Amino acid sequence: MPYFTPAKFINADSPRQSSLPMPVVFEPLGPQRWEYHTVSLDPREDEPLDESALNALGNDGWLLAGMLAADGASRGRIIYYFVRAAA
Repeated sequence: MPYFTPAKFINADSPRQSSLPMPVVFEPLGPQRWEYHTVSLDPREDEPLDESALNALGNDGWLLAGMLAADGASRGRIIYYFVRAAA
């Protein structure tokens, strides 16, 4: 956004010069591509992911997008959904 000085603040004695607008260049990047990863745990057998496990996944670029307590065939399981930008 270009710098703008309202007229009431312009002072002829002021050494401050108004700045010129900065050009902005947009480059087409194309569609973003994503990778997905799931971790499915049974809380009766496994501990839920703790802070160190989540940090390890985060260090690999994975972002926790959601969690779901599964019903149906996977009843009783916790499913963690992760996403990251594809390389």
